[in-house]
Amino acid sequence: MADRHPLLGIRLDKICCIGAGYVGGPTCATIAQRCPHIQVTIVDLNETRIRAWNSDELPIYEPGLAQVVQDCRGRNLFFSTDVKKAVQEADIIFVSVNTPTKTRGIGAGRAADLRYVESVGRTVAEYANGNKIIIEKSTVPVKTAQALTRVLEANKGPQSYWILSNPEFLAEGTAVKDL
Repeated sequence: MADRHPLLGIRLDKICCIGAGYVGGPTCATIAQRCPHIQVTIVDLNETRIRAWNSDELPIYEPGLAQVVQDCRGRNLFFSTDVKKAVQEADIIFVSVNTPTKTRGIGAGRAADLRYVESVGRTVAEYANGNKIIIEKSTVPVKTAQALTRVLEANKGPQSYWILSNPEFLAEGTAVKDL
């Protein structure tokens, strides 16, 4: 077990990514490849998608991704639907969920719908058993970290959270190379 960070009180050797789609999958698979000492678990509620990540038929195609996953899967890269376990074991949590355009209400047709990001906040607050670093890694508007903070604060126990923003910049066809 790794030592705890002296100021944050957490280990920095276990990552959970919530969202096994086009952003979360390649991003965290690449982290696993480049940081073999870090355990990376990518979780999603979509069982079919997780089965695909655990097979030779990945749910998305990106040049070079299959080799990255093949090299790391089962060693320090894992795919699961057990969100509770992954959140509890992780020190760092990536939020890589869908942010579709709102279809109704204020901002319909223009603004991002943050319901999935907010749902992750409630899930993390429910399952967290210690302090966590949360990294928003989705296509989200400015101040999403503040919205996520409000959700966590409204639902949290004694834990502390540090929220970081890592804007999504991946382009289809060059994601693995860009990472």
